[in-house]
Amino acid sequence: MRNNLSWSLIIMGVLLTLSGIILRFVGAEVLKIPFVRMDLVPIAVSFCGILLFVMSGSAIIHEKYKTKRQHIEENDERNIIINQNAKSKAFDLMTTLFSFGLLALAMFGYMNKVSFFTLIGLFLICQVYWGYQFLTNTKKM
Repeated sequence: MRNNLSWSLIIMGVLLTLSGIILRFVGAEVLKIPFVRMDLVPIAVSFCGILLFVMSGSAIIHEKYKTKRQHIEENDERNIIINQNAKSKAFDLMTTLFSFGLLALAMFGYMNKVSFFTLIGLFLICQVYWGYQFLTNTKKM
């Protein structure tokens, strides 16, 4: 399943890169979306495609050349708990820092309303998902 996702992301990366190249020759005005800098749209789309392609390709190569010992260590319960503990602490830190950073940018006037409410929406989606996972894991255990 993880391999299928990586291949899907590689295909998306290639499609995004090709879309960026096509937009460069055709012009981003075809999209009829009022971007602030129309000349940067093809570069941004191509860059996102290249990032997806490189990240997914490296994940596939990394998975392909793992030894049997690495697979066993990866599935070891102790290593899984260590990894989950580190992720939970990073999530706690990110939640705190993201909140303060968002408020600081808004108070100092470096953020417009669209950006502010988009980031608040993403933050709330993450918090709701955390709550859902917390309730799901509580019921399982």
